[in-house]
Amino acid sequence: MNILPETFVEIEQVYQVIANENIKSLAVNCSQGKEGATELVLALARRHKVAGSKVLIVDLNTFKPAITNEYIKGKQSWSLDDADSQTACITPFSDMIDILPAPQSEQDQNISFRDEKNLKNAIQFWRQHYNFIIFDTCAITRTNFSNIPGEVIARGCDASLFVVAPGVSLESNVLKAIKIFKYNNVKLLGTVINDVNCPPLDMQFRNSVRRRLKRFPIFKQWLLNRISSVELLKGKFGR
Repeated sequence: MNILPETFVEIEQVYQVIANENIKSLAVNCSQGKEGATELVLALARRHKVAGSKVLIVDLNTFKPAITNEYIKGKQSWSLDDADSQTACITPFSDMIDILPAPQSEQDQNISFRDEKNLKNAIQFWRQHYNFIIFDTCAITRTNFSNIPGEVIARGCDASLFVVAPGVSLESNVLKAIKIFKYNNVKLLGTVINDVNCPPLDMQFRNSVRRRLKRFPIFKQWLLNRISSVELLKGKFGR
């Protein structure tokens, strides 16, 4: 799992939107998976910690529970309507951050996780102990009985962030996810563009120049300056 530093300017921009909207429970969603949603969950949790908030990360990505597998080493048995089981499964991640790992995939439990009222009651209980609750969720288009629908989690939270990765996310899946959000009346706080696999042209050009013109430092710097002056290459238009 890639570690996304909470000090990135982009993370700060997302954090400020969350703070300005007074969001206390947030679902981080994606359309198909491998789009960087889990990394964003961890970065935002650490950013809230820096601000003095006590944070609970809830891993409800039963399809691919990356946080649970990386830091807890396995799913655990708990349900939304049993506060004692939740408390027993909560595991410290770092100072001011705890993790509630992905639940076991028994069918009866997964049905209970689809109940919006149960989720809201659980969030209300967690808010007694935490300033901010953030959810890692299943990809919206990963629909099967063993997965907890990401849109259900998003609907039960104050808001949702939607992660899209150019070069990874299929347009058809992104459009399908947006349609599902609208149908479920999800409050979409915004869309986070993860362009790590598809960086702006200026970055690609600069990397190429640095690699190929090491023996010509003066010309290299002149060309780097020229590239930096072309706004169109920065990928800011239409984003």
